[in-house]
Amino acid sequence: MSNLKYCWRVDGSDHSIVMAYVEGTNAYEDDAEAKAAIIDLNKRIYQIQNDGDHDSPLARIYWTTRQWSYDYFDAFYTRLGTKFEKYIPESEVAGLGLRTVREHPEVFTESDGAVIFDGEQYGLHTRVFINSEGLPTYEAKDVGLIMKKQADYGFDLSVVITGNEQEQYMAVVLKAVEQFAPELAARTRHLTHGLVKLQGGVKMSSRKGNILRAVDILDAAAAANRAAHDKEDDDVVIGAVKYSLLKPRTGGDIIYDPSESVSLEGNSGPYLQYAHARARSVLAKAGGEVGGEGKTDIGDLQPGERSLARKITEFPEVVELATNELMPHHVCTYLYELAQTFNRFYEHNHVIGDERQATRLQLVRKYADVLKTGLSLLGIVAPDHM
Repeated sequence: MSNLKYCWRVDGSDHSIVMAYVEGTNAYEDDAEAKAAIIDLNKRIYQIQNDGDHDSPLARIYWTTRQWSYDYFDAFYTRLGTKFEKYIPESEVAGLGLRTVREHPEVFTESDGAVIFDGEQYGLHTRVFINSEGLPTYEAKDVGLIMKKQADYGFDLSVVITGNEQEQYMAVVLKAVEQFAPELAARTRHLTHGLVKLQGGVKMSSRKGNILRAVDILDAAAAANRAAHDKEDDDVVIGAVKYSLLKPRTGGDIIYDPSESVSLEGNSGPYLQYAHARARSVLAKAGGEVGGEGKTDIGDLQPGERSLARKITEFPEVVELATNELMPHHVCTYLYELAQTFNRFYEHNHVIGDERQATRLQLVRKYADVLKTGLSLLGIVAPDHM
């Protein structure tokens, strides 16, 4: 963009990439000359992708900066203990989306040199899928993405997760796909979520550059954990953040409180991690002598034992509910209630040295196993010691 008065020095860091985005967005919206140049640049990049050009000066800039994004994703998700099987960049779906839209003139129509989908007849918005320059828009690229995922995986269910502001956008895309591939549209489910905001934070805007990055949340949790417990513990920090984001029902904004998230008391990830470690400590004190492997008739249990046993048996039903609704907060709520039930049981029922030790150790072991499995479903480590 040497012909523009707008520029930003990008060094590969996530901050510089964000600020380059901010600078470009502002230029596009506020300067007609910059907007025209950016549109032209977008066409040139699309051509680079189509041609597989890696050698021209612009191509080298494009592929290098794209790799920076991949490298940052990899580093960040490694920190979270997560790994994606594959990334699907726009370059792999743009052409497919363009061809798919053009192959269905009965669904998409021309308007002022562009190709649109008339969503108004379905109570939705009318949106452009191919612009007047002949380039696929995000809508067409998402059509291509659906087709590619079907080709690569033959999926039974594809879950698309976006911010709440994309709800109407995806409704149009899926309604368009429904007209020529109804089975794919039916097997694609769109979920939306709100914003994550720090407790007492200001309103955020990606355009202004005052966004809250995911790494900012992790760093805030790490600082709060050091302040509260005077130690570094990545498992606790990651568990605290994941649980804080998963325990509310998906869809609304989340007000993240770093101090609350790392607390060992209350409905938090570290509280559940500590609950698991505590149960494993009880089992360790028994020296591995947990008792028989057979089932214990619930009718033979005492009231406190029976209450814990019943709560443990609810786990499969909760997992099924969370799976069917795609709502992980059900698992969070259950695990917190399970830990509270165990605390009441342990407060009123001696385990080690009691005449009912064998039965109670079986319950403790089963409780610990369910708690560990539940935390694992949430992507949270269940430590044996804390």
